[in-house]
Amino acid sequence: MHEKYKQRLLNRLSAAWPVCRLCPVDVEELDAKTWMVTYRDAQTGEISRSGLYKAELRRQEQNMRAWSVVPGTRSAPPAQEVPVVELPGDVSEPDALLVAEKMESMVRVLGAFVDTLVLNVYQTRADLEVIKGRLESNLIDELTLLKEQAQNDEEPVPSRFVFGGAPLLMTAKGGEGFQWILRNKLLSLAINKGSKMKLIAQVRCSSEYLWGVRDLGKVMHEVFGFLVTIFGQRLKLQVSACDLAVDVVGFHLGTLKDVKRHFVSRAQLTEERPLSEDGMIDGPDGIKQRWGRITGLPFGARNGRLSALIYDKTHEIKYHSPEKAWFHDLWREVRDAETGEPLWEEGTDVLRLEIRWKRPGLNEVKGELHGEEFHGIDDAFDLEDHLAGLWSYAVGRLGGGEDGLPDGWLRYVVPTDDTNRSRWPVHPDWQVIQGAFQEREQLEVSAYEREEQEREELLQLVDEELAARPFSTDKKKGRRPGRRIVSAAHPVVPESFTLKPYIRQRKREKNMLRLIAQIAGLLITLEAWRQPSHEERDVFSDLSDTVSFAFNHVEEYYDDKERDFEREVKKRRVLLSIPNKSSQAA
Repeated sequence: MHEKYKQRLLNRLSAAWPVCRLCPVDVEELDAKTWMVTYRDAQTGEISRSGLYKAELRRQEQNMRAWSVVPGTRSAPPAQEVPVVELPGDVSEPDALLVAEKMESMVRVLGAFVDTLVLNVYQTRADLEVIKGRLESNLIDELTLLKEQAQNDEEPVPSRFVFGGAPLLMTAKGGEGFQWILRNKLLSLAINKGSKMKLIAQVRCSSEYLWGVRDLGKVMHEVFGFLVTIFGQRLKLQVSACDLAVDVVGFHLGTLKDVKRHFVSRAQLTEERPLSEDGMIDGPDGIKQRWGRITGLPFGARNGRLSALIYDKTHEIKYHSPEKAWFHDLWREVRDAETGEPLWEEGTDVLRLEIRWKRPGLNEVKGELHGEEFHGIDDAFDLEDHLAGLWSYAVGRLGGGEDGLPDGWLRYVVPTDDTNRSRWPVHPDWQVIQGAFQEREQLEVSAYEREEQEREELLQLVDEELAARPFSTDKKKGRRPGRRIVSAAHPVVPESFTLKPYIRQRKREKNMLRLIAQIAGLLITLEAWRQPSHEERDVFSDLSDTVSFAFNHVEEYYDDKERDFEREVKKRRVLLSIPNKSSQAA
């Protein structure tokens, strides 16, 4: 730390706590959010060292300013003592481990859910055994005609298949081994002819659909019900890919040095980068930056069994996906459980951690659920029960594994002198992230449910054989009388909150801005070409005149092409999945 900056910082510390008996005499940066401060006791002369959050200094300075301007204001009174994290007396160097153990994390979870979901569709026999699928001939003919029409029109063509109130559009081309691809804003459906392979279709649910519903069970039933109308009743849905996403505020990546040292993972990309003796790899596989600022950290091969990506979600929305500004509306709804204050303010950076599971990785996971062992996650309807387990496998369990040591495929740690990095303790900020998909108490049980629980407990005492049944896991899960546990991301957005109107509004705003910008640019170009010569002094560029010129020529264009403007608008609304007034009201 530069001496001039250090002296200025010491002066700020002294001014923030003017009556504190601990006088700051030295300060060092411990990490991106913490200082290690050396104090001298004004009465005893004793020297001590402790950690101090940078945010605490800013908060104290704000309180001091408020009280100096308006004494007795309702804002919190300035603290008289420095909120230090005390360390044992004689510490020669900043002990990051001890500091981390005593510090509270400033990280808060804004949302946690499935961000990408890809499902394989198979046909089955009556006994649910998967068979080589084959589409009905009339369905093949219908899809073939739709694709030919899309190719002739050189644009997507609406089909009779409707999901979420919007028709699926047939595209002109297939892809990835599928003959036909249909999609709307909520999902895309790729279809095979069948016969040669068992896989007849694949469904990809959009982020907009998943976050709008925020109920995986409901998503599965809606998608299955839709597919039944196309392929018949005997279907099996298998999870092909699943991305779990957690949005957090207050998590700062720090410098390049911090990133490479604090992140350890078991990701192995190539033979040139093998796992070390302790099975861990330092840092991410690459670092994405914009203007010197870290914006993304990938871990593992993108199409590997398991990979991860940490990135600045606010940055991604601003520069790459402005139509996803509806995430801001979702984040605004999240409140602190104790104070009720919103956890996110406009302009605050939000970091996202995505854990990406592929089919090979889902095949390999194993463990115990509801008292029964499992090996592999195959049925899509079982996925909801495994979300917490998939998340814990990737980022580690709160409290570590059965041996008490930290576990997890990827961790943000506090480096120590231990040469075995697998034993490095988990950073407090990462512990908050580890608990993002944990089960939490939420719903009160009814009187009927309470009676049923009591009856089950009695039967367990009478007959030991019933101990292995699902309801016997109540004790293992630590349930308290009068409550039942549901699997949910926390903090929970109110169930009454619906994203649909916000998604429509944000998409409309961003698309209108883009179109107006494009029209403005085209009008300038049109006017530039319209003027026969730059030297003609009697021709002046006037916006209304240019618009009038464009209007007359566009009308002529539609007349020549025998196209009706109103009919074209209605067609385009269908292609853009823009709902009409009746569907919006519904």
